Amino acid sequence: MKLETSNQRITLSAPAKVNLFLAITGKRSDGFHELVSLMAKVDLCDLITLEKTDREGEISCDCMGNVQLSGEGNLAWKAVDLWREVTGEQYGVRVTIQKNIPLMAGLGGGSSDAVATLKALNSFRESPLGQEELIEIAARLGSDCPSFLIEGACVATGRGEVVRPVSQEASSRLNGKKVFLFKPPLGFSTAEIYKSVKGFSSKEEAAGRIHSWEKEGMTLADCIENDLENPVFEKYLFMNPLFEGLKAQFGLSPALSGSGSCCFAILPDDCAVEPLTRCIKESWGEETFVAEQRICS
Repeated sequence: MKLETSNQRITLSAPAKVNLFLAITGKRSDGFHELVSLMAKVDLCDLITLEKTDREGEISCDCMGNVQLSGEGNLAWKAVDLWREVTGEQYGVRVTIQKNIPLMAGLGGGSSDAVATLKALNSFRESPLGQEELIEIAARLGSDCPSFLIEGACVATGRGEVVRPVSQEASSRLNGKKVFLFKPPLGFSTAEIYKSVKGFSSKEEAAGRIHSWEKEGMTLADCIENDLENPVFEKYLFMNPLFEGLKAQFGLSPALSGSGSCCFAILPDDCAVEPLTRCIKESWGEETFVAEQRICS
């Protein structure tokens, strides 16, 4: 979504994602894992502002209020570097990021910021790059990145870089659904969680499950599952008791998003959020991040 635009400056939203379904189907020779995932964007978003400057070759990246995320270590900076390598453009670029998506959460915030940066750079071109060209660049940035070039929900395979949108009818069923995000006051290392995976799911069965949901042969509640929950629950023993409590007390089916640490639950429209928030914070502490959001197209 463009919030502000001019010939020299543009502000875009960078949405978070949740993995409604995630199956780990194997280990690749390049060290990555093969996966099959159904991913949806939510309203929670960072804001990315890009400005052209007159200083050729200049890059700056400022994550407001967070010095650790500023500078060349940010994936948005790397997106500018890679953009220049591909296009040959060398005008100065100033990136400003307003972070709202929690870090180390499995919500794809860094990847989304980088893709919003690519979109902004592309909007400055007289002849913008096509979708396939952008996906190729995004795949070089990170496994999650191509999914943020797909409007609405999508299915990701390979290491996450092979993406397709879900059917229009299936997307419309998801759009607007209430989703409650809750994250303990610590982050999980994606690399460590993936290293803990002990077995693999069938790629065919995983793809079939998503296909069944798209064709309404399976409800969304029955489709939701994450192969990374077992290694997370084995390492972080405080997770499962809250999940069981939310099932028993509220009839919810909570799930982990990606490798965590953020979790989510699809909420019925009449679900009262205050007692849910109170239950989660009593279990994980007052610093727990909570947010009521909606899935967006």
